[in-house]
Amino acid sequence: MTKLIIVRHCQAQGNLERFFQGKIDSEITQKGRAQIGAVSELLSAEPIDVFYTSSLRRARQTADGINLYHDVPIITDDRVAEINAGKWEGRYLTDIEKEYPQAYSDWCNEPSVFQAPDGESMKQVYDRMKAAVDDIIKDNDGKTVCIVSHGCAIKCLMCYLHGWEVDNIAAVPIGTNTAVNVVKADGISTPEIVMENYTDHLHLIG
Repeated sequence: MTKLIIVRHCQAQGNLERFFQGKIDSEITQKGRAQIGAVSELLSAEPIDVFYTSSLRRARQTADGINLYHDVPIITDDRVAEINAGKWEGRYLTDIEKEYPQAYSDWCNEPSVFQAPDGESMKQVYDRMKAAVDDIIKDNDGKTVCIVSHGCAIKCLMCYLHGWEVDNIAAVPIGTNTAVNVVKADGISTPEIVMENYTDHLHLIG
């Protein structure tokens, strides 16, 4: 059995300014630093054996903060990076909605069929997240693993861990920055979702 603690990265500039970050390596914000402190304290007593994170600084810095209490290896795996949003990256969401009304509608209402111009499809993100977590579970039997990833990527991951195909991804809520999910998995039976999008540690931050 592998225990997965899945954490969305802290607030970065794209979250604050409402532009599509995707693969853009945005700086974290002052609020993001406070969120790292809160989620680090929340997870300080967890017996974490290893971290997996994308190479994007908003994820890596979140993992680094949590790891101050653990001092264990951090493995970079860009299969858990955010969706590549192609021509949308760096664009404000209000402008995207005006310029790409159908794709924006898909993003909001029919995410299973979403694909930004020159970007990844939701199915591609789902498939790489599935492959990544299958390997992580296989390689870490009996361990507690913290995966620090991104909003859309975690949405795909939780869809898979629920036992659903990407067609059902609209049923998976997207968590806010540093929301925590906890899953127990053995790579054979359907994983047990212990906690989904937990945010009580953020109540003093706003």
